[in-house]
Amino acid sequence: MKLLDTLNQTNLPQKSDVVIIGGGIIGSCIAMYLTQQGFDSITLLEMNSLSSGSTHKSGAMIREFYQNDFLIEMAKESKHLFEQTEIKINNNGRIYLFSEENKESVEKNVKLNQKLGVKLEILSEQQIQNFIPDIKMNNVKIGFYEPNAGYVDSVESTYYFANQALKNGVAIYTHTKVESIQLAKNKITSVITNKGNIQTSKVINATGAWANYINKSVDESLPIFALRVQQALLKSSSYFQPVNQCLMDYVNGTYMRPDKDNIYIIGEELGFENSDIVSPDYYNQSSDYDVIKNYKSKIEDRLPNFKESILKSGHAALYDMTPDANPIIGKSHKVEGLYYATGFSGHGFKLAPIVGKLLSELVADQKTNSLIDRFNLSRFTINKLIMPQYPFKNIVN
Repeated sequence: MKLLDTLNQTNLPQKSDVVIIGGGIIGSCIAMYLTQQGFDSITLLEMNSLSSGSTHKSGAMIREFYQNDFLIEMAKESKHLFEQTEIKINNNGRIYLFSEENKESVEKNVKLNQKLGVKLEILSEQQIQNFIPDIKMNNVKIGFYEPNAGYVDSVESTYYFANQALKNGVAIYTHTKVESIQLAKNKITSVITNKGNIQTSKVINATGAWANYINKSVDESLPIFALRVQQALLKSSSYFQPVNQCLMDYVNGTYMRPDKDNIYIIGEELGFENSDIVSPDYYNQSSDYDVIKNYKSKIEDRLPNFKESILKSGHAALYDMTPDANPIIGKSHKVEGLYYATGFSGHGFKLAPIVGKLLSELVADQKTNSLIDRFNLSRFTINKLIMPQYPFKNIVN
């Protein structure tokens, strides 16, 4: 899907009702849903090209399973919003693997999700082997299957939402870097960029790992750090039966999802050993060969047929992490007219449509929603961090 040819790379508008900073999946969804709120002018600014940051390297996996009732509701609604678009969703299902120590937590989490309408099926050891005949169970004692989970194309999805925003009048400027936000008596007056200034009273910071760079000029620090995570691409042999489902292996700490042409994306779950805190502007975007080779070895230990696979390539991406590994969504505490949709900690793609919808409603009518109110910045100062109702052991939940 190509972006419409109406991108204006030169003349910024003098004024805009709302300015969105960040052209990834979050910013593009916000832009599209804001067009339903009656604003006369909306501008989206991206310092590089659309979908060039964390979004571009996302696995873009979609699921409804979560460990909190409100996150389950958000994920369900977000999936529903994805289904209302023309985006191709590969509903190939998702299998989760756990060791004995997490058996009780698995059963409680599955019941919680089923109660709220998520389709999940507990899998015994034999049922796991029926799904994946090649699997070696080494320490896997229980699992569950989410048939409605899957994945989308990260770039195509971002461009879809951006296209819809453009069709409805949003002005999108790429290669436009925001240098500061100007204030008068703690109210936003304008945005200063490398291409000129825009008068505005409302700004949405959707810049992910770069959020605090934007916030320097307003003197409000966010509890966000950039985490470098790595992925690799495996090319499987054509002669064995492929693994069609996304696989989340919480025993050895890896995940895998199918892509096209016998390619599989593999990586490591948060909480294991190969992630580094970095500067988002100065980090190694290439993968470490020993790290991705270790990922491949773990996949081979679980799925011996993959010993014939070829390690095609690898890369490093950024997660914009918060202390409780959940996003910051809502109003600034210090600046009138400043809103946040950042710190998604790896959850951004699956939640993007519902975040775009709910935040656009907040910006328009100033009425908070009970769902996004949970993600307010204040939770870090009043010690109301978002924690799983039934946490897994030895895993970042």
